[in-house]
Amino acid sequence: MAGLLFVSQAILDTWAEQGKIDFSGNVMTVLAGEGQGRGYRLEPAVRFLKVVGAEVDPNRLLAKVKSEAQLRELGAEVLGDSVILGDAGSEVEPGFLAEVSALQAAAASKPDPARAASKPPTAAAPPARPSAPAPPAARPAVAATAPVAGKPPAGATPPPAAPPPAGTPPPAATRPPSPKDLEARRKEAEALARFLLENLS
Repeated sequence: MAGLLFVSQAILDTWAEQGKIDFSGNVMTVLAGEGQGRGYRLEPAVRFLKVVGAEVDPNRLLAKVKSEAQLRELGAEVLGDSVILGDAGSEVEPGFLAEVSALQAAAASKPDPARAASKPPTAAAPPARPSAPAPPAARPAVAATAPVAGKPPAGATPPPAAPPPAGTPPPAATRPPSPKDLEARRKEAEALARFLLENLS
């Protein structure tokens, strides 16, 4: 993996929201600056953050970066932000391995406010990753006033769905990122950009 650096999915999302890059599948396209229009193929990878449910790291992967292809060769299973290898589970940060020149071009490009404003926050969708099976859907609650048997009277309309209790947050899938999350992503992207420009040019 010489010449490759790990870049997190969060940083790519931030760059996409700023209008610096477009991201489709595993291909990152630079939208501004000297590298405008140039596409780079990235390799899905993860960075190991901590071991789950154990005091020691039996696989000696903590703080290391491994591509998903390498993990498959080892017999590991990648499930979103976790990896299971043997009897050990680890929390990981999803991301990609990218050429140094690709990250330099993306980091050096200036944000395009017009393009960023026209794109939804989810523009930089990652490639499909295997995930843990979703829990079975809960059965809808039956309204207390619904008849036990028989058909409703002709012309009757079904009762509207009960609104969620006050103070219930929206589902995670539809919840927009909070200003705090966006600010954290922006700072992380700027820190990486400074590092790349200062140390890799």
